[in-house]
Amino acid sequence: MSFYDEMATLADELLREFGKALTLRRVVPGAYDPASGTSAETVTDYQGTGALFEYAMLAAGQTWIPSTLIEVGDKQCLLSPAGMPLPTTGDKLLDGAEVWQVQNVKAVNPAGTPVLYELQIRK
Repeated sequence: MSFYDEMATLADELLREFGKALTLRRVVPGAYDPASGTSAETVTDYQGTGALFEYAMLAAGQTWIPSTLIEVGDKQCLLSPAGMPLPTTGDKLLDGAEVWQVQNVKAVNPAGTPVLYELQIRK
């Protein structure tokens, strides 16, 4: 086991202990059916563990102004990559009954080993 594999395992253990269960939902549009005027969607849910945090203005390095990168109400999610694909913009994050839209994704991925996903999420 490499050093970064150990770090990924440690991050997962800490998020399981201090975080909570979260679901990453990916919706992939299917082929358009001109006869019915609809397209089928494929919805895939990935069960994971993470922690949600409020953005601190100084820590984020951004201001909370509409049409900027971080807006009022946005949250930061630290998500374990264990059993989880790399989230993409447009995915949804489910926290119980709350549904958040993934706005931005940063993968902590040294030497090709995913250790942590940092998400910016918005309602």
